[in-house]
Amino acid sequence: MKRITIALLLILPAYLSFAQIRSLDKRKHSVNKVIKQVESSPVFKTAGFAFLAVDLNSGQTIAQHNSYMALKPASTQKLFSTATMLELAGPDYRFETKIKYRGKIDQNEKLLRGDIIIEGGGDPTLGSKYFDETKTHAFLNDWLNAIKSAGIDSITGGIIADARIYSNEVPPGWSWSDMGNYYGAGACGLTIFDNYYSLYFNTGNPGDTAIISKVSPAIPGLQFDNTVTAATISYDNSYIFGAPQCYSRYIRGQLPAQKINFEVKGSLPDPALMAACQLDSILKKHDVGIGQSPTTMKLNPEKANANNTANKILYITYSPTLFEIIQETNVHSINLFAEHCLIQAGLDLGAEPETGSAADSLVSYWDVKGIDTRGMQLFDGSGLSHYNAISPRQIVSLLSYMKNESEYFEAYYQSMAVAGESGTLKNILKGTVAQGKLRAKSGTVNKVKAYAGYVTSASGREIAFSMVVNNFSGSSADARKNLEQLMVALAEFKK
Repeated sequence: MKRITIALLLILPAYLSFAQIRSLDKRKHSVNKVIKQVESSPVFKTAGFAFLAVDLNSGQTIAQHNSYMALKPASTQKLFSTATMLELAGPDYRFETKIKYRGKIDQNEKLLRGDIIIEGGGDPTLGSKYFDETKTHAFLNDWLNAIKSAGIDSITGGIIADARIYSNEVPPGWSWSDMGNYYGAGACGLTIFDNYYSLYFNTGNPGDTAIISKVSPAIPGLQFDNTVTAATISYDNSYIFGAPQCYSRYIRGQLPAQKINFEVKGSLPDPALMAACQLDSILKKHDVGIGQSPTTMKLNPEKANANNTANKILYITYSPTLFEIIQETNVHSINLFAEHCLIQAGLDLGAEPETGSAADSLVSYWDVKGIDTRGMQLFDGSGLSHYNAISPRQIVSLLSYMKNESEYFEAYYQSMAVAGESGTLKNILKGTVAQGKLRAKSGTVNKVKAYAGYVTSASGREIAFSMVVNNFSGSSADARKNLEQLMVALAEFKK
C-alpha cells in the first residue's frame, strides 16, 4: 500500500505539471465554446472562418480555429503596412514637399526666367482634412510667401508638379467599382486634399435624375455621365467609375430624395496636376504673372529633361509625424495613407516605387523577421483588393513581434481604435467588459469582416488576436455580431 501511495505521489506532480502546460486551445473554456457557437452560426455556414488568440507573455495559444488559413483580411492588412513603415522610419519621421525653381531670378525686374517646381516627397497629408495643421490649406500661402520673398513677381515659365518619386498608379488588384470613389484613391508622389474631390447633388423626387450642382475643388476638363436617381433611401448608394489620368467619369446608383447639395466624393484623376493648378491659382490671385499653364513632369516629359540651371529650394513643407499618420490610418481606416506607407516602405527597402514591388519587399522583410509568410499574398497596402490573403497566425505573429521586439510598440498600440470609444470601433462592444480594454484594427469589404489587435483579459493576460470571416451569408452586421462575441469572450477570459 505504501508503494502505491508513493508511486501516486511521484506521478501526481508530473500530471499536474502536464495539465498546467497543456495548450489552452485544447481545453473546454469560454473562448472555445464561443468559437463553436460562431462556427455553427447560420451566417457562417457558407463562410471561411479563421481565428487565433495568443498570450503575448507566455506564447501560449489560448484558442484557435483554422489559424493557418489565408483569407481576405480587408483593412486589418493595414497593420502590416503601418508596422513596416514604423519599423523602418520611426514615429518621428516626416515627409517633405519641396518648392523649387529652376532658371534665373532677375532681381531688378522681379522676374523668374524659368519654372517653379513642386517636388513631391510622398506626403499623404498635404491639405488633408484629418489634421488641424493641414486642413486649413495654409501650405498654399506658405508657398506663395516663399516665392514672393525670393523676389519673384512674374514667371516666364509655369508651375510644374513633380510626382515621380512614386509610380502614381492605383494598385492593379483594385476593383473597377472602387477606384473612381474617394476610398479608391491611389498613392501619388504628390498627393493633395486626400486625393479626392466632392460632387454635390440636388436630388428632387424619387425617380428623378439627381442634378450635379457643383464640383469642389474645380477640375478643368472633368466630365460626368450621370444617371444617378433619387430614391426613398437615407444613405449614399452611388458609385463613381473612372481610371487615373482619365477625365471621363460615370456615376451610377441612387441617392436620398429631396436633398440639396448632397455630397458624394470621387478620386482625383491627377493629384499632381491639381497641386500645380492650386499654386498657379493662388499666385495669379496675388498678381504674380505666369507665362505657361500648370502641368506635370509626367504630362510634359520635355520639362523633366530640360537642361536648365540646377533646381534651388525655396521652401519645404513637412508632414505631420509618422506616428500621427499611422494613428489616423488605423483608427479611421484611411486607405490612401496605408498605400503611401506601403510604397514608401518599399522604397526604403530598395524596391521599385510601385505596389507589386513594394508588397513583395514587405513580405520578404517580415519573412526575415521570423514570420512564416507562406500563403501570404499582398496586392495593396490597405486591404481593398480582393486578391489579398493573410492568415490569423501571420497577423498574430506580427502583433507579437511588435509587442515583444519592437522599440516602437507604444506608438503602434496607440494607433489602434479603442473598443466602444474611438474610430471604427466606437460603436461596437459598448457596455461590455471589452470596452476600453481592447484595441484593434477592423476590416470590412464586400462579404468580409475582420478584427485584429490586443486585449487584456479578466485574468490579466495580454492577448494578441486575429479573426476573419469571408463569404458569409446575411448582412455585415450579422457577421460583426458573431465576431463581437469572440472579442467579449477574450476580454472576459479568466484562466
